[in-house]
Amino acid sequence: MKNVLFSALLALSFNAFSQSYFVLENGVTLSVDTQGYVYDFSHYTPVARVTVKGGQYIVEDSNVIVTVDEQGSLFRKYELLPKQVVGKGINYFIGDNGTIYTMDTMGYVTMTEDDAKMKTVNKFGGNFFATDDEIFVVTNDGRYVSAALEGLKPADIITFGGNYFMTNRGVLYTVTSDGKIISKKQDRVGIIVKKGGNYFVDTTGMIYTVAQDGTLKLPAMPVSLRIQAISKLGSTYFMDGAGKLFTVDKDGNIFERWINYDLKTTKIISL
Repeated sequence: MKNVLFSALLALSFNAFSQSYFVLENGVTLSVDTQGYVYDFSHYTPVARVTVKGGQYIVEDSNVIVTVDEQGSLFRKYELLPKQVVGKGINYFIGDNGTIYTMDTMGYVTMTEDDAKMKTVNKFGGNFFATDDEIFVVTNDGRYVSAALEGLKPADIITFGGNYFMTNRGVLYTVTSDGKIISKKQDRVGIIVKKGGNYFVDTTGMIYTVAQDGTLKLPAMPVSLRIQAISKLGSTYFMDGAGKLFTVDKDGNIFERWINYDLKTTKIISL
């Protein structure tokens, strides 16, 4: 196994805390911080050049990774990337050559080569992925670690969310930011029908959120939120058909946010 750490080569903005983004059709790129606030630091992304998107990163063409750090800064890394990405999540992607790229909260990218297990990965979630025999979690510090839980088999997973998943028995599991898997067998939730990064909607029409520590939450909702109207689902936010924006913070709370853009023109969602 060989690890290579790519440092940030060019900072494009400063200040604030950010863990996701979205891009309008005119290239304006807005960031969302861990408290659910939205920022416009005059970022620009050439929409036509985006080839891969995750929760904390964008790949432009074949040799540029743009990451977002917890300070709200965007960084461009000019690196040779795999010809084809076979799987991706919020903070990682895996190339057809078995090389895995992981991102930490500071925007650094770690490339790991020569790990034979990466060539057998066939299931992809937000901050986790799996082979036929093993589940891995990508932590907030950019490591991927094996995570086991008695009685849980990768083959049983049928719904892959951001930091949660559901098995063929209808059991929900949450995935923490430090690499643990937690069973929510005692929580009675419906089948997941809409998936975001740290939230989901089930068949009963309820919206649930998942905090970074794996806590499942039935949050208080803004008065204007209509769950059935949700149409665009990102890693830490969602929008309805009218262009209303709602964000989900690291603790699983939901907020409505207002910005001076027509969000119906949103072109790229961070997931």
